[in-house]
Amino acid sequence: MSIFNRNTDHFGGAFASDSGTLSFPALINSQGADAGLLIQNMSVNYTQQVTRLFEVGSPKIYYVGGRTSGNASIARVIGPRKIAKEFYLTYGDICRARTNTLHFALSVGCGDDTAAVSRASYTAHFVVITTIGIGITAADMLINEQLAMMFSSFVYN
Repeated sequence: MSIFNRNTDHFGGAFASDSGTLSFPALINSQGADAGLLIQNMSVNYTQQVTRLFEVGSPKIYYVGGRTSGNASIARVIGPRKIAKEFYLTYGDICRARTNTLHFALSVGCGDDTAAVSRASYTAHFVVITTIGIGITAADMLINEQLAMMFSSFVYN
């Protein structure tokens, strides 16, 4: 027991979470280098429609799975014009949705201990930008952008 009459802590392990990537495969150039977009944060939501059916005269309940859909929001600092232009032309074009994907991966672990490294990777398919918001703050004079995107398929790799 500690001085404050509490159970003492037990070390449960450690991991570093400094190895994450977010890429837009449709923007990868011919040399394989991904375009940097100065992304500050991202959020993804993926849902499925589920209809609940009841049977008259029975306590049974049935679930009917419907379509899936997702939304992503990205906050970024506006950077080089050429990168932003290609990004808007590619992911803002609904006619290119078939080939527009968004991919992000995370690796967590400590040092060279590959056995302790954990990886997660996700890919969103049929991505299209639906909303763009732009703002600036006098303190840092950075132009900030908020993007909303939609997609229809989300895969855990």
